[in-house]
Amino acid sequence: MARYEDPILIKIIKVLNEHGPVQLKNKYGLGDPIVVNQSQLPMAFISYDTLTVGDYTNAELESRLNVVINVVYDIKRDFMQGLSNVEGHMSLVELLSGRNSDYSLRVNSIMGALRAHQDLDNKLWIDVGTLSEVDYGVGLEKRGSGIYTAEGVLRFTVINQQLKPEYQV
Repeated sequence: MARYEDPILIKIIKVLNEHGPVQLKNKYGLGDPIVVNQSQLPMAFISYDTLTVGDYTNAELESRLNVVINVVYDIKRDFMQGLSNVEGHMSLVELLSGRNSDYSLRVNSIMGALRAHQDLDNKLWIDVGTLSEVDYGVGLEKRGSGIYTAEGVLRFTVINQQLKPEYQV
């Protein structure tokens, strides 16, 4: 059986590779492999959290897909550094939701790129009516022995509308 690659998640990855942080270009994976190669960090994993489907009209369905992007950043290099040299967490913040000096989101952060390019395709868009959320944390060897990470999880909703299957030709 061929490996399934979800077209909506692939579309989001294409937007992020084109408009997102340079440090993560071509470093987005589908799903979460749990154990990673430390030399490949930073990297990001994209998957679904939940999906709801309901009638939009008599002939159309609307899907609301809650997407999760988990960015993993190596913080081992920060060990034994003074307070002014600890960069892992702030580098993670910059990748996910970095801001300009005027407090606006950077367009090349993940959140900024997704908001700037919210219309992903015909009948596929990021729902700006719901809030996007980022949770930050630390992973102490959760990704493998000797791997210490700062991790940020971005959650947002994508909406897709389509004809009901019985109306598709």
